[in-house]
Amino acid sequence: MPGLVSLLLLSAPVLAAEPATQDQAAFEAEFQRNMEAFEQNMDRSMPIPCGHPPMRPERIKGEDLQFDPSRLTHTKKTTYQLRCTFHLDGTATDCLMLTPGVGLDAKNRETIKQWRFKPALYKDKPTATTCMLFGKLTPRPEN
Repeated sequence: MPGLVSLLLLSAPVLAAEPATQDQAAFEAEFQRNMEAFEQNMDRSMPIPCGHPPMRPERIKGEDLQFDPSRLTHTKKTTYQLRCTFHLDGTATDCLMLTPGVGLDAKNRETIKQWRFKPALYKDKPTATTCMLFGKLTPRPEN
């Protein structure tokens, strides 16, 4: 049996060759050139995830969200978390309430349509982003 294993090992082709060592400085320089070319040609109107970079958009206009007090009685949360896409024109779309699970009613959707944001910056240029927003859960006054 050991002779058969040796015969198989000797007749098997080499599956992978040892990769050639690449000069690290040349690799990093090429990577940097590729990244610069990508950034020059990127479509800044296509949303990218928020973070650092890019910086988060900043709300410059619009009222805070308010929630129906009867819907808030079932939650112990005091803040909300909302995910939206922020465009270069300062608008927020595709907003989804993540926490608490009370959802967005028609009044809050209208409030969000009135919001305007200073766009997020990536390398000192405005960029569309998809970010999380956090705010305080404020009960809506009853009329």
